[in-house]
Amino acid sequence: MTISSPSSGLRAGKYLFAAFAALMLLVVGSPAARAQSTGNIDLKSVEPKDIKDLVAQNKGKVVVLNFFATWCVPCHKEFPDIVKLQAKYKAQGLQVIEVSMNDVTEKDDMQKFLNETKPPFAVYIAANTEDQFYKDVDARWDTALPMTMIFDRDGKNIYFYKEARSYEQFEKDVTPLLATK
Repeated sequence: MTISSPSSGLRAGKYLFAAFAALMLLVVGSPAARAQSTGNIDLKSVEPKDIKDLVAQNKGKVVVLNFFATWCVPCHKEFPDIVKLQAKYKAQGLQVIEVSMNDVTEKDDMQKFLNETKPPFAVYIAANTEDQFYKDVDARWDTALPMTMIFDRDGKNIYFYKEARSYEQFEKDVTPLLATK
């Protein structure tokens, strides 16, 4: 039988406490944990090329690529429908990609909007709001918001809309695309 001295128990307790503290620092100190605890969501800035890469990375899925801004009234009406659409059809292969056209100086507005709407998909912010950005995304786009492009499973742009869509309109567009494998 081994008898431990009070100092060895104290030493083990110190090690256990240090290990626990290090683990908590890793968890609480991670960007994701900080974002959750403060309500901040990391908004990655994207260029038109990045957006095209995001669509390409989701080949095999039906992609709803939507551009919005917090100051856009029709966008506020449309956004909850897009959240609902993703929730209903994600398991069938739908992927929503949202890009905010807010100026990067409006990140506080974006944080508030995203904290309220709690989207179940990544939201990006445009690297800039210059006219060339819009043209580089798609030459048909003239800065109107919201703007939505819907891609089939092969990554082909099937629909292009420069106005707000309802849940029913989105559903009518995506369900036939989701039915094809």
